[in-house]
Amino acid sequence: MSSALLHVEHLSYSYHAAGSFGFTNRPKTVLEDISFSLDEFTTLGLLGGSGTGKSTLARCLSGILRPDGGTIQFDGMNVFPHVENRKKIRLGMQMLFQASSASLDPTMKIKESLLEGIEARNGVGDRETESAESLIRAVGMSDDTLHRYPSQLSGGQCQRVALARALSVHPKLLILDEPTSALDIITQQQILVLLKRLQTVHGFSMLLITHDRSIASTFCDRVASLRDGKVVESEVF
Repeated sequence: MSSALLHVEHLSYSYHAAGSFGFTNRPKTVLEDISFSLDEFTTLGLLGGSGTGKSTLARCLSGILRPDGGTIQFDGMNVFPHVENRKKIRLGMQMLFQASSASLDPTMKIKESLLEGIEARNGVGDRETESAESLIRAVGMSDDTLHRYPSQLSGGQCQRVALARALSVHPKLLILDEPTSALDIITQQQILVLLKRLQTVHGFSMLLITHDRSIASTFCDRVASLRDGKVVESEVF
């Protein structure tokens, strides 16, 4: 039996841009005939420059965008075109954005944000606070962080909290959309080391979207390069 956690075949996506005088321009193809697989407990990099379609692909995989065609299977379940299955796998696939603010409510304290994930996974329980403390410690932060708001944290700290929130539901796959590009070099390295350590402990897979070949080659087990919406090469490290 295949160990593939994520299997994508012939995926395509295009959008219709609004034209002049109320007319619609021809559809612009962003992704064309994309096929790849990601095994359990491994890391795949999607490498490409701006406009190559890599972030669009991540949003198609996570259900934010609806592809035009192709298939997406996750954990043995067809989640496209059978989109009704997405509810069954919604906790198993989590996304970590470049801007951590995209996943953190600025009006909620960090503890409240983490408890949302814990309750989504387990329901209300007696050990919620202990779980929130364990999560925040796992990403290298102190317990007093739980009582702060996102605006009181640095960019690197917010990214660690966003990672803790993603891990709160025990995902099988983390989709990382340029998770370190907004951070300084030292913080970038700290986050990448942390991700690898947590992967070893928790056993999830990772799909890293990046424009940085050096990060892809050192962080990933395999790298697929995107150009003009197509996979043009694949490397194993």
